[in-house]
Amino acid sequence: MNKLIILVLFLLSTKISVLLANKSPEVGIEYDKYLGQSVDLNLSFTDADGNIRKLKDVITKPTVLSLVYYNCPGICSPQLTSLAEVIGKVSLTAGKDYHLLTISFDPREDAKVAKRWKSSYLENLWKPIPQSTWDFMVGDSLNIAKLTDEVGFRYKFDGKNDFIHSGALIFLDKNGKIVRYLLGTEYIPFDFQLAVYETNSSKPAYSISNIMTFFYNYDPIGRTYLFSFGKSVAVLIFVLASMFLIFIIFKGRKKLNS
Repeated sequence: MNKLIILVLFLLSTKISVLLANKSPEVGIEYDKYLGQSVDLNLSFTDADGNIRKLKDVITKPTVLSLVYYNCPGICSPQLTSLAEVIGKVSLTAGKDYHLLTISFDPREDAKVAKRWKSSYLENLWKPIPQSTWDFMVGDSLNIAKLTDEVGFRYKFDGKNDFIHSGALIFLDKNGKIVRYLLGTEYIPFDFQLAVYETNSSKPAYSISNIMTFFYNYDPIGRTYLFSFGKSVAVLIFVLASMFLIFIIFKGRKKLNS
């Protein structure tokens, strides 16, 4: 009973922190959301070391995909900085519980600039992670076009040297299926952690993560996970009804034995 009370208090306190958190405004062109659809894991991209790799060799566990371009003067740096901050705040372990994948959607960029960005972000993480757990990649126009189309990422050239686009984290399961989008450029650690749990929900395990994903639903308008009071009331009614039924059965048996 004490554990149940602690869990309820934790869920309620987390709900309050989510409501108080600031959300980043919409920027540029919004994503189309293709939840449940899958990306082509045979698409190929070049990593920061110049190696050409297929997505099926990169996405082998829940993967957090971010689409940016490295010479972006706008939201790309804040987006990845927010992601880097979240990595240091969640209890999940990068490389074990999830993989990070950042791909440039600008075909003009090469592996050298990807390597600079990778080094910069990994060196400044206050919670260090192995280099292999965060891939920074580039690609040709054909593979980029296919991937961005599959995940619903919309962007357009501004006619000068840059792109107009929005920011988001896209959560893919190990089979490349799109499970969740976290839109914007600022991310709440709780949302990130729950999205990873949700992406990995096919893995059979009974833990607090299963309880959390049951009691929380993703709100696409508020761009966060919200506590489901309907589910909590249903569970409470079920527990009380079960306790009452057990009491009646126990009381009836006691009368028969007396």
